Amino acid sequence: MNINYHAFQNRGYLFSSHEALAEQWRTAFSGYNPTRISRILHLEEDENYLYVSYFQRPYRLSLKDGILEKKLKDSWTEELYFNEAMSIYHLLHYTRDLPLNSGIWVPNTSLKGAGVHSRSLYDPLLPPFAMKFSGKISRLEAACQLLGGIKLSKGDASYQFTAFPQIPLQLIFWDIDEDFPAQVQILFDRQVTDFVHFETTGCIISDLLELLEETGI
Repeated sequence: MNINYHAFQNRGYLFSSHEALAEQWRTAFSGYNPTRISRILHLEEDENYLYVSYFQRPYRLSLKDGILEKKLKDSWTEELYFNEAMSIYHLLHYTRDLPLNSGIWVPNTSLKGAGVHSRSLYDPLLPPFAMKFSGKISRLEAACQLLGGIKLSKGDASYQFTAFPQIPLQLIFWDIDEDFPAQVQILFDRQVTDFVHFETTGCIISDLLELLEETGI
């Protein structure tokens, strides 16, 4: 099964709809002491909340009951989607004491531990995204720029994004030509598992692609 399958399967589902899993993670972070993770990830905190930025959008974790919220305009909501909630919980849970980025970029199917979960060649996230932007590079680039992407010089269009301040990722797009359909590749730092589980990368990819689709089409 491709590493991105579960993230694709959970697209559009609220985290709260997975009642047992939501309760499990909220319980795990109830009464949470943020001292360690705040020091490692340089996160802001106060007596009630720990604050996290995900794709440059503000979220907070309630230290009392472990509930995640995101900010929408001038208010906060608990209505998070599955992939965004799991990405944040996993960051807080899996980050090592001395995490490091290597500067070496790889697809998430090449991450340590991911190989046995990636025997299927079919990726449910990337080909449909490439098809949506086939012949529409200008729309893709505009969407990337609106989401704060930094332009790179790879493929026909490429940008680097920041999921979390410590987790960058790169999108590389090759447009359709006479021989091949449009293709897209997402790369992570090889040491991203110093911060999250390898399956978390599927959630991050799904969220990035959804944000680009919403912005560009």
